[in-house]
Amino acid sequence: MAGGWKRWVKALLLVPLLASLGWWLLHPRPSDRELILDLVAKAEHGVETKSAKEIMECVAPDYKDEGGLTRLDILRLALHWQRDPDEAEVVIDDYEIEVMSPRASGRFQVDVLFEEDRGYASPLRFNLAVQFEKQRQRLSKVWLVKSVNGHGIERGFEDFL
Repeated sequence: MAGGWKRWVKALLLVPLLASLGWWLLHPRPSDRELILDLVAKAEHGVETKSAKEIMECVAPDYKDEGGLTRLDILRLALHWQRDPDEAEVVIDDYEIEVMSPRASGRFQVDVLFEEDRGYASPLRFNLAVQFEKQRQRLSKVWLVKSVNGHGIERGFEDFL
């Protein structure tokens, strides 16, 4: 009888494990497109809240764009922006994304509205071409920004900072 009891307890302990495994295997996961849009929203939020940490969580370690900017340059820009007294609102007017996993590309029409002492200044309009890549980060793969072109910032902006 003692052996039957142990088997019953083991079987009882397996039920939640199997239920958890079934849920994990069967629940819907976001598409790559949805994950990329989440990444874009996170970067947008990082700019609007001046969170260098949140901005950098979106940038690939091997980031490099046609202006010659690297991940380190993006960090320097984000830290500079964090100290700037002006506020900004980012508005994405239009976009299209093409996913060819593990890479994706997107075109975004973005207006950045800067709030200064006397209200909003004229918006800056950007037509950005963004390259995304799914990269391993810790135990999973995540989408990150590999490059952004069309921002108009060239390497050599060190005097600005």
